Amino acid sequence: MTGKLMGRIGRPKRDKVFGEGRAIPLDRNAKARIWAYALARTAKLRRPGQHRGPLSRATLDVLRTLLWHFHNRSTGRCFPSYERIADSARVHRATVARAIAALEREGVLTWENRLVRQRVAIEGLFGRQWVMVPRRTSNAYCFYDYRRDAFGRPVDPSSSPKSQNSTETIIQENQKLAREQAECGATIPLDPSNPLEAALLRLSQVMR
Repeated sequence: MTGKLMGRIGRPKRDKVFGEGRAIPLDRNAKARIWAYALARTAKLRRPGQHRGPLSRATLDVLRTLLWHFHNRSTGRCFPSYERIADSARVHRATVARAIAALEREGVLTWENRLVRQRVAIEGLFGRQWVMVPRRTSNAYCFYDYRRDAFGRPVDPSSSPKSQNSTETIIQENQKLAREQAECGATIPLDPSNPLEAALLRLSQVMR
């Protein structure tokens, strides 16, 4: 088999890293953009008869928890355990796993397996010996922001697919965003003094 090693279900094996994993700092504007994209995405893909699209309310709760509770805006570090995410989002651990898979599938985030070195004792020919073995720990999560590349560096907004939309399309997307936010009851702590977040607040009020 050529190319990347394949996992048990035919997908490339997940990257494994020692330490904290890839970390990209995100300010409040970046987090608001990611949140807005997730809501607009699930509203756009909603099928007739569906109350919501591919991102359920529980999935949005998990995203909100990761973005606004666990992600460190200065360092970019975000590696909580499933148990901590479930406790903060008030969902079941299995729901966290499904939510993260859905968020990755819709292009909201990705993640890496984090490894730590653990000292363990083994019995050998010369008695007990201590060796360091790798052990999996919590995942490291990284969010996609269309204004930054995979390494967190700013990119030209004119090259972004979102910037190529017409004004009418952007308005329609924002209206869907506000409606979906109201329907699912998902809220984030918006700051009225921030221009982008103030605009989201005004849009939500108009659509009520």
